Amino acid sequence: MRERPRVTEIARTASFSACHRLHCNSLTEEENKRIFGKCNNPNGHGHNYRVIVTVRGEINPVTGMVMNLTDLKKHMEEAIMIPLDHKNLDRDVPFFKTVVRRIHCLELSSTQGR
Repeated sequence: MRERPRVTEIARTASFSACHRLHCNSLTEEENKRIFGKCNNPNGHGHNYRVIVTVRGEINPVTGMVMNLTDLKKHMEEAIMIPLDHKNLDRDVPFFKTVVRRIHCLELSSTQGR
């Protein structure tokens, strides 16, 4: 009988700070201010984020690891910390330049219909 591979998880937590602005381009400035309040500040408003990355996999029989924690830290630095920490998500992160605003508009339109 073949032995089943041993599977486990490792997790690493990181924290970063970033800002963004709640603003919907399809609304007037007055509507945006009324709906989003101080979160519509043209300079944005900040948050402190906590990210937990979990890697699940087979334990390497030679190293005894699923993944080297140093490698996981490096990947998180490149994928999360460098692009997002102390950034304006609306202006500095290409992915969020349109996505965040569309999401807020979608949330707004779905709640207004109730």
